[in-house]
Amino acid sequence: MSAPEQHTLETVADELTEMGLRLDRLAEAVQLQADRQPPHAEQDQQMPAPPAEPPSTADLAPEPDGPLPDEPVPHESDSGPPDEQQRPLAAGRGWSPSRLLAWGGGAVTLLGVVFLLVLAVQRGWLGPTTRVLGGAGLGTALLAAAFRARGGPAGPGGSYALAATGLAALYLDTIAATTLYDYLPVAGGLAAGFAIAGGGLLLADRWNAQPLAVGVVLGCAVCAPLITGEPNTPLVGFLMLLHLAATPVQLRHGWRQLARAAALPVVLAALGADTWAMLTADEHLAVVLTVSAAALLGVAITTLTAALRPADHTATATLVAAPLPALLATPLVQRPSAALLAAGAAALLALLWSARFVPGPRARLPEAFTTAAGGLAAVAALQATLIRLDASAWATALLCEALLLTLGALWLRSPGVLLGALCYTGLGTVLALHHDIPPWHLVLTTHSAGLAGALVGALTALAAVAVPLVAVRLDVLARPPAGKVWWILAGILVLYGTASTTMALVALFQPDRSGFLTGHVLITLSWVIVAIALLLRGITLAALRVAGMVLLPVALAKLFLFDLATLDGFARVVAFLCTGLVLLAAGVRYARLVSAETTVG
Repeated sequence: MSAPEQHTLETVADELTEMGLRLDRLAEAVQLQADRQPPHAEQDQQMPAPPAEPPSTADLAPEPDGPLPDEPVPHESDSGPPDEQQRPLAAGRGWSPSRLLAWGGGAVTLLGVVFLLVLAVQRGWLGPTTRVLGGAGLGTALLAAAFRARGGPAGPGGSYALAATGLAALYLDTIAATTLYDYLPVAGGLAAGFAIAGGGLLLADRWNAQPLAVGVVLGCAVCAPLITGEPNTPLVGFLMLLHLAATPVQLRHGWRQLARAAALPVVLAALGADTWAMLTADEHLAVVLTVSAAALLGVAITTLTAALRPADHTATATLVAAPLPALLATPLVQRPSAALLAAGAAALLALLWSARFVPGPRARLPEAFTTAAGGLAAVAALQATLIRLDASAWATALLCEALLLTLGALWLRSPGVLLGALCYTGLGTVLALHHDIPPWHLVLTTHSAGLAGALVGALTALAAVAVPLVAVRLDVLARPPAGKVWWILAGILVLYGTASTTMALVALFQPDRSGFLTGHVLITLSWVIVAIALLLRGITLAALRVAGMVLLPVALAKLFLFDLATLDGFARVVAFLCTGLVLLAAGVRYARLVSAETTVG
């Protein structure tokens, strides 16, 4: 064999040896990957693999001595299998056993602080100064431990739990020093609490840790009532400061859990303060002022959140809850002050709602937020109306407000405003039927609605006409007979309102049986005349023709079923003669108009 041939065979043998070594390493890598896969992936491994392609020239190239550029360089301290190296990273995600233990320990520690500050008073274990200093020392030690544990092998969960527990302990210690032992005045305690909560939230902002921020807020909010012992004004003040301190952090990061955790305790504490003040007779004015301030703060923070973060729906939910304590505090003060409080809340919420019609704020405030503000404004205005006025004027005021809202809905082209008008109309009508124009005023001669009944009846009929007409203009309600139920209900209210107005006006001049009979004759004739007018006008408009065809049988039914049995001889003769003559004249006129319309067509 010549030398060149021998050299070629040696080269091929070397390449085959190198390929064998690479195949061995590839088999080891596949086996290692199979050992890493979870048990549920065994079925995938049993699937037939696609045929292997022959190795390319790049695969047969010699490996570099160092690691590839995309591969991480192993640290000197890394040891053990790759799974064990990834476990510290996964320990901070989800509710792992280590995190559960850390936060559970923090909760138990806070309870221990509460026992130190409260139960020690009952047992006489330690003096007040020792208790306060002990709580402050424990909180400081826990904070120091949190900084030491930061970046340790246990992951961030342990440091978050330690820091939240330490800050909550300091905050509770401040509350105890203010409310239990009088070491600090109320203003000083509020300032110290604000500083502690603000420091904790700044720490959460620096560490970018929402669990720490939520833990600080919830720890303080849950344990503070255990220190104060009752839902009083200091508790509401402390929680307001907590909410205020959490606002910049939650706005900066968009932490929805922190927003809910900071807003909900204030609302619950304010509601508790309302209830506690109703059960006792102390500090009514202080409670009302504090609760009103909490409601104002909540509305301001939610408005700022909605403006800066429109996608955050937490602001809308918080807006619904924020004014409730102030509205429920109205029984604690005199009627004028209570009406002023409700009216102020209504004005503030209406101002927020009106922002949707201003080009600038409309682009910043979400539609759901302004809609909720408008609904709450309507509720607050209703409460102010019912508080300020006597029961005898409720129906008149609500129906007038319903008409104003109807005009506003037509002007603004707003179905939401029209919905408010419908609600006011419904409530006003119910109150009118109960107090001003009850049904027995139409069938008993000894009862008269008077001038107020005449006014309420006219307002009822007017609102019953205006609301559906505006709904048609806004394309919310179909024309008759498509929206049968609504139009029938509106027609009934119109007939009842006009009948009540007629009877009340007649009774003002003839408050006896003759006036009663005259009123019913006029009611029947007016119904017949209106029905005929609708029929005549309805030759070209189908909706009016349908209304007239419905009203005319109703008028005739009243004539035969009620007037025939109730009216005396002369009144009965007048009712039937007048009705018959009007029908005859209308029939002739209607026939002429139909003939003329047919000829023109």
